[in-house]
Amino acid sequence: MDLSAALWSDLPLEMLEQVLSYLHVPDLCRYRTVCKRWDRLMCNPKFGSLCAQNVEKRETSFIAMRYLTMGNRGWCFLDVKARRWYVFKDDAQGIFRNFYLLHVRMDGGLVCQYLWRHKIIVYNPISQTHRELPTMPCECSASSYFPETILAVDNISQSFKIFLFNISVHDPRIFNVPVKLVYDSVSNEWKTSTSPLCISSRSKLLGSRVIFQGFLYIYFYGSVLDEHPLWRYNLVKDAWENLDVPIIGAVHVALVVSANRLFLVVWSKGDGLGFDDGGSSWSFQLSELKIPDMTREVLFEMSKADVVEGFETGIKNRTTILPRISAFSFGNSILFMSKSTGISAAFDVVTRSWDWNFPPNPLEYLPDEYCVWVGEEMNLLLPCTLW
Repeated sequence: MDLSAALWSDLPLEMLEQVLSYLHVPDLCRYRTVCKRWDRLMCNPKFGSLCAQNVEKRETSFIAMRYLTMGNRGWCFLDVKARRWYVFKDDAQGIFRNFYLLHVRMDGGLVCQYLWRHKIIVYNPISQTHRELPTMPCECSASSYFPETILAVDNISQSFKIFLFNISVHDPRIFNVPVKLVYDSVSNEWKTSTSPLCISSRSKLLGSRVIFQGFLYIYFYGSVLDEHPLWRYNLVKDAWENLDVPIIGAVHVALVVSANRLFLVVWSKGDGLGFDDGGSSWSFQLSELKIPDMTREVLFEMSKADVVEGFETGIKNRTTILPRISAFSFGNSILFMSKSTGISAAFDVVTRSWDWNFPPNPLEYLPDEYCVWVGEEMNLLLPCTLW
């Protein structure tokens, strides 16, 4: 096929737009330098909208990860198909300077961030442009509890909604029926919701909270919920249920949805003490929580020594604490990444096989700094995209 510059220059604009609109955003940003015609095209909001619509027609290929260290913060994007990393550092200006990572939600190329003093922003990490949402109604803003936020983006209509409800961080029984609010970007208003929440499993949360098959699954840290800290909230029936899944002696717990299945990632200790003393009896486990009987099947179990050998090669004078491993879902796999070294490997939950052919995170080795990661599988939006 002749891919000469003359061929591209002779293509009608409508055909050129269609061809380029299926490319990934990092590539489009780089292709702006090809010529003035392409630069004008890729800065056009109409083209950005076309890209956002076409992105729905292909499988998501990026894992977006927010990082924060003592001296740096920004975004890393892993193209899981091309096995390539992209890094975007924040400009450290204004709203991006002082926010936390515990309440970040991602979908459709946008990020929803719950800030201090009950403030919420939604922004595009590629362009670092943001929208500050109106003040929440008093019934939520007056609460001392952090609300759960769920972001759902509609790339076709170039709009988004945010679902928000209060949950106690220690005991769900405090809020039998949480306050529910819905923000619509079209009307730019918060409204109290009395109807059931219907949210798809693709609108996943992060860490110890996930949306799966109409339920919000939450692992509650703390001692007030005895040895069964796994709960779920029925989004349709407004009802809590304590799940009889014993998780004793577990730390660094994460819930992950992959291949339309629910998984639990933990460091577990056989004697059930649960103290992070770095001893040799700890094991890193991936289990499937099978619905509806909620049985737990262990898919793999790695000793601490094996985890150190696989994920923390190169760290000198390491401490005795347990390695911190982040878990991100994509397709039928779960990507595990060391927070200290950036070394990554994927586990296919269908074939139960490992893939270690991933380049390490481009931030490289960070053993001397505590690096916080949050992330989610999603596509990206051009800076010119209207939302």
